[in-house]
Amino acid sequence: MKKKEGKAYLLLSGGQDSFVCLLWSLEQFEKVETVSINYGQRHKKELEYAARIAGHFDVKHTIYDIGNFFQIMTVSSLIGLGDHNNNHDLAGNLPASFVPNRNGIFLTVISNHAYKNGETNINIVTGTCETDYSGYPDCRDNYIKAKQLELSLGLDRPVTIITPLMWKNKAQIFKMANDEGKLKELIELTLTCYNGTETMNDWGRGCGICPACKLRINGFEEFKSSEKIY
Repeated sequence: MKKKEGKAYLLLSGGQDSFVCLLWSLEQFEKVETVSINYGQRHKKELEYAARIAGHFDVKHTIYDIGNFFQIMTVSSLIGLGDHNNNHDLAGNLPASFVPNRNGIFLTVISNHAYKNGETNINIVTGTCETDYSGYPDCRDNYIKAKQLELSLGLDRPVTIITPLMWKNKAQIFKMANDEGKLKELIELTLTCYNGTETMNDWGRGCGICPACKLRINGFEEFKSSEKIY
């Protein structure tokens, strides 16, 4: 398959979904660059894992520090105290881990990064997923499409936001890594846990009790029951 010309800019969190998006991007594009955001998250270890993943695949990696922007603007168990399994203080229908408009800020940062690099056609890849999106409204497909239009208008050049996982569940995401022969790397090199727990399990690193780990465990069990792994 002929790869797409130009460069893909990937939001790399250090977790399972963005890892698989990196595999996808390397298959699809001639060049790939990754960006991570330090936004004051409790589980800052994810930034170390993102850098490690980028190094493993020998891609250029940049970390932007946006300081305490979210801490002074909102509340979330990801940036402050609180139980990740509770409901959000500002919206009872959403999980405590919701950071309002986090994806909007992240996509703005990475599009500006690509703009600074002189890209005339900006391709952004992100691991947002509506199937397993944990209730986050800024992970929905219609939000991503609206953000794509906004960025294109704001930068006055075409911006395309690609979401390879949008309609996939966690079992299918494990399968994508397995199909690429990268399941072992996925399990060992990524950290999705909201608590930043690095304990190794058969499904990957994590505490096993936070919402992110529960999604990952259930997905791995579903994948394992239907696929020959390793």
